Amino acid sequence: MGRYFGTDGVRGVAGRELSAELAFKLGRAAGRVLRPRTALIGRDTRVSGPALEAACAAGLAEAGCEVLSSEVIPSPAVSHLVRLRGLDLGVVVSASHNPPQDNGIKFYGADGLKLSPEEEDRIEAELERGDPPVDLGPIRPFREARELYVEFLLSSLGRGWGKGIRVVLDCAHGATAGVAPEVFSALGMEVTAFGREPDGRRINSTGVMNLKPLREMVLAEGADLGVAFDGDGDRALFVTAEGEVVEGDRLLGALAPRLLSWGEISTPRVVFTVLANKGPEEYLRGRGFSVVRVPVGDRNVSLAMREEGIEVGGEPSGHIVFRRYAPTGDGILTALYLVRALARLGLGLGQLVREVPLYPQLRRDIPAGIHKEEVLATEEVRDAIAEAREALGGSGRVVVRPSGTQPLIRVLVEGPDEGVLRRVLEKLCVEIEKALARAEARGH
Repeated sequence: MGRYFGTDGVRGVAGRELSAELAFKLGRAAGRVLRPRTALIGRDTRVSGPALEAACAAGLAEAGCEVLSSEVIPSPAVSHLVRLRGLDLGVVVSASHNPPQDNGIKFYGADGLKLSPEEEDRIEAELERGDPPVDLGPIRPFREARELYVEFLLSSLGRGWGKGIRVVLDCAHGATAGVAPEVFSALGMEVTAFGREPDGRRINSTGVMNLKPLREMVLAEGADLGVAFDGDGDRALFVTAEGEVVEGDRLLGALAPRLLSWGEISTPRVVFTVLANKGPEEYLRGRGFSVVRVPVGDRNVSLAMREEGIEVGGEPSGHIVFRRYAPTGDGILTALYLVRALARLGLGLGQLVREVPLYPQLRRDIPAGIHKEEVLATEEVRDAIAEAREALGGSGRVVVRPSGTQPLIRVLVEGPDEGVLRRVLEKLCVEIEKALARAEARGH
């Protein structure tokens, strides 16, 4: 049996890699391994969501757990409510930024953090085991979940500071659609929102996966900034009034020194992932900060922050964690925090990030099927990666990794000379594709 869990839970095409049967077994195994008395389960807007939620909830109930269903809600709301209500387990049925036909299941512990790889391994080991039956736990609706999450957002950063700010929100037809426009409006902002129909067939057709509509709307509306969410709402990307996209690493580079001066964080330390641009890191180091790099995944960011006592961290993709307010990434909370900071500084987003440099980066995703780990372990690909690193020298970086959420090999090259980057990327990808072809031929 291959490992089901990736960097963000279990994902696959709904009804195929992620069947209702597997969802049931995951729920039952999590219930048997973790022994939660109460669990909160929520989902995004995907068509397959209700069936997979019902199956996973039934598995938890078979392990004797009481299951509370919040139905459609952003995944960070589950993380927050598990902590705030003293529950034992959180479950989200979502494939985040993946296309509509995919779905996924991820678990949060009582501390609001995603489960560790060791806990996931224990759940996998339990999937096929038979256990004596127990009394079935109840499954009931938790209708107050949305209102509690809205109150959490409004109370975290205070009220009444948003008047006169014009913002465009792209809810990507996902889980933020029923929450984000209301929250921004309640704070006094002038809100234009689209992608706000909760439509699982169109989820992620806009939002962080397609920023062009948001850029166009921000310019057309003359807004102060734009916010794009992903399908489950745990991350956000931003667009300046001039239509420029701002990713999470550049945003953290600009914000962290301000947070330190305001006493919002107590130490000059930030967590980035291996994908973060070198420019923001050098900018922060020049201002006395140290930067800790971790593997991709907001779980890795959160765990490093907890272990190292660091209070802020995040990913270029928009997972930002402010430990003062929450243990995991929350796109709406991040957006509110940014807008409040801009209001406090009297700056536009473009002005805030202007001083933070970015190295040129080129990225490519290579479809790899079941061979992604196997191919990256071959001598030919390891040699090609080493050659690419040598070609870029000490001023550049090469990151080649299997996607933890999709059947892809992700390739990133970074350095000061974009022409060199293009040549290095092309040559490296050709070698990876040759190795994939050989692996597929052997498989047949």
